Amino acid sequence: MILLVDNTIEGVGSSPREIRAALQRIEPDLRVVTEPFQNITPEFVKMLSPSHVILSGQSHPWDQYSSQSLAGVFYVIRQARQPILGVCGGHQQMALAFGAPVDLIERIAPGEGYEGAFRERGYSEVELNSENPSPIFEGLPEKLTVWESHCDEVKELPPDFVQTASNSVSSIQAMEHASLPLFAVQFHPELFDDEHAHGRVVLENFLKI
Repeated sequence: MILLVDNTIEGVGSSPREIRAALQRIEPDLRVVTEPFQNITPEFVKMLSPSHVILSGQSHPWDQYSSQSLAGVFYVIRQARQPILGVCGGHQQMALAFGAPVDLIERIAPGEGYEGAFRERGYSEVELNSENPSPIFEGLPEKLTVWESHCDEVKELPPDFVQTASNSVSSIQAMEHASLPLFAVQFHPELFDDEHAHGRVVLENFLKI
């Protein structure tokens, strides 16, 4: 059973639904429990006892999320008693849980929040770091084609993390912890199709960990 953490505010944003749909395409009988981020506590995760945890993308800039609402999921991330995969905003959330900076890629016009911010969007090429091979990229070529849709990026690696993929827009396209089962990707592996199937392999590999 998979615990899918819904990082959207008031259901804005499609990431949790798209991740759930992708998991059920891969394993139709897989049980997926979706829970809002503010409800995540160590006690809840222990009671649920999932085999894996996935952190969805978020819907709003991170400064609109209170530290209190994120405290439980941050604790669960730092303890990592089962494999955890951060996807897009979940990738950034994992960095924030360890005190690493997350900010806009670039502001290209006046505005607040994501208004006027540059967004990397569409199928893009991501290059794997051959010095830090990751089990979630097993069987994949050195250059992946994956779906991107983000305004924020992780600016610096958190302590004890290694970079496992990059591209010309955001250098930390994927990372993982050196000793805990923590994996994170800035792109959206759930948005795959027959022509762009690398994301599906990433999810399949994660489910095998």
